[in-house]
Amino acid sequence: MSYQVLARKWRPRNFGELVGQEHVRQALTNALDNDRLHHAFLFTGTRGVGKTTIARILAKSLNCEQGISSTPCGTCPTCTEINEGRYVDLIEVDAASRTKVDETRELLENVQYAPTRGRYKVYLIDEVHMFSNSSFNALLKTLEEPPPHVKFLLATTDPQKLPVTILSRCLQFNLKHLSPEQIRNHLGMVLGKEGIEFDTPALGLIARAADGSMRDALSLLDQAIAFGGGVLHESDVRSMLGSIEQHHVIDLLNGLADNDASALLTRVAQLAEQAPDFAGVLAELTSTLHRIALAQAVLEAVNDEMADREAVLALAERLSPEDVQLYYQIALIGRRDLPLAPTPRGGFEMVLLRMLAFRPDTGRDDTPARPTATQPVPVVTPASHSTPQQPSPATSQPATPAVPRATDASRRASAMADVRSQLTGKAGVGKTEKPANTDNAPSRPAATRAAPQAMRQSPAPQTPPATTPQDQAPPPVTDDVPPMPDYMKEEIPPAYISTQAGTAAPTAERHETLAVAEPSPPATTPTTSIEAVPGPDEWETLATALGLKGVNQQLALNCALKDRQGNHFALSLAPAHAQLLSKPRENLLREALSQQLGETVTLSIDVEQTDNTSPATHQKQRQAARQRQAEASIEQDHTVQALRETFAAQVNPGSVLPVD
Repeated sequence: MSYQVLARKWRPRNFGELVGQEHVRQALTNALDNDRLHHAFLFTGTRGVGKTTIARILAKSLNCEQGISSTPCGTCPTCTEINEGRYVDLIEVDAASRTKVDETRELLENVQYAPTRGRYKVYLIDEVHMFSNSSFNALLKTLEEPPPHVKFLLATTDPQKLPVTILSRCLQFNLKHLSPEQIRNHLGMVLGKEGIEFDTPALGLIARAADGSMRDALSLLDQAIAFGGGVLHESDVRSMLGSIEQHHVIDLLNGLADNDASALLTRVAQLAEQAPDFAGVLAELTSTLHRIALAQAVLEAVNDEMADREAVLALAERLSPEDVQLYYQIALIGRRDLPLAPTPRGGFEMVLLRMLAFRPDTGRDDTPARPTATQPVPVVTPASHSTPQQPSPATSQPATPAVPRATDASRRASAMADVRSQLTGKAGVGKTEKPANTDNAPSRPAATRAAPQAMRQSPAPQTPPATTPQDQAPPPVTDDVPPMPDYMKEEIPPAYISTQAGTAAPTAERHETLAVAEPSPPATTPTTSIEAVPGPDEWETLATALGLKGVNQQLALNCALKDRQGNHFALSLAPAHAQLLSKPRENLLREALSQQLGETVTLSIDVEQTDNTSPATHQKQRQAARQRQAEASIEQDHTVQALRETFAAQVNPGSVLPVD
């Protein structure tokens, strides 16, 4: 009798022999035992995971002469003929060879006839995604309502190519990849029954090379037995697969742990004498790094399939988790870029040297110690704002000795602790002394003063004071905290401000107040007379108070007051905004002026260039000044400076906006 390959000889004959796929086995077993059988089944998954095997077991379960059950006898003529592939009522079709619609129609012509011997006529269509659209359309009606004696078993490795109309008519079972442990255990069982001597690490090599496919694993096992002359040794399997011995990978990783470039290059030279596949060497290196990371996270997750568990555990003690992750990422990128290298050996050496070059240096003593989470970051106060400071009981801490430079992860954590301490502990509570109030008005920033107040003063011309950097500079620091940036003043909850103020200043005699918590005065409706607008400088105040909307407001704001004689206003409009001017809008502006001033006024608007500045131009200039001030405040902020120094952070241009 001719030799039968292991993939066919050890094909599972029943659900009990099936390796893996417990979810499919449970569903089909319950359906068979409870007589709840669908008429169409779709099995999907990669090659060699058991699609055709499960379909044949299901066909035996349906037609076994002992009755329908999940455990066919395997000895009756029906089961024997199905195992041998010659059962007349099991029609196996390769869809790749029957793609034409005529062939599909010919196949379905015999569906109406009863089975010859069994209970059911079973159609097993393999690689069903190869059918054409016309073939699928011809199959739809029969697949949806087949005769009661017909069962359809469809198998495919690419279910995405199936029409949704086919998917909706089938029970779909997705078969999973088989794990290396499942494949290794099954191969050990096969070799034990075959009486073949083997090494356990050799089975691990074959299981990983199979990549989740049991059929590929059995085919490789056949090849390895022939290569080794009837026995299975690890060295023979490595030679057959083109992989290197595991101790070479361990030696390379020890060289990385020792930071010894000379030892690494010497080991690479020894490997080059064996003409290895350096892409495969990188794959072995990546796999071992993965096992080291598992050992550092969960010690029990590391098995001894490669007979190197002790060496892996020793490397897990020597290498830091950060180094392992860095080496793993560099090895992955090196595998991708290796075909671009002039020579495979040179590319492999560059990957190893890159691991050494980018390894975090933790042995330098000339680097000053970075403050830890319990050591506050010193804050330098500008000279113009510096005042004698007393240590606050809430923030004073004993001096701590300098600590040696830690790894990148600890330095990042320390820097983030510094940033959090500035955001939540200090930068949020800036206290100022209340200035003398000479005009009986609440103290507030100049930018928030109500413009219409200028109209209620006296008939004499008054110009709003220009905002200067000195007016908006932060007040003197009176406590041990740095001044609060302007952009943060409106983002602190009042409850938090009150709590911090009560903690830092329990003495009532200090009469301190928080600039950010001061309420603004209630808005009032301006009541303006003609005498309250004596000159062109007050045109912006009047134009803003008119209450116009949309285009009419734009017309008023883009006009500049050229002259005024009594109740006549002469305005000028730049030619760039001439499209805003129309007779109805001019009349509406005149009526709004009359209503605001309480007198009938006349108005003339000339389109011309003028030296007077319009309110819209004034607003743009002030907005630009506020934007520059906001950007300067961000640049001087201690938190932003700390982020730049620690993480080389950059402020995104255009992302800084002044707080209204």
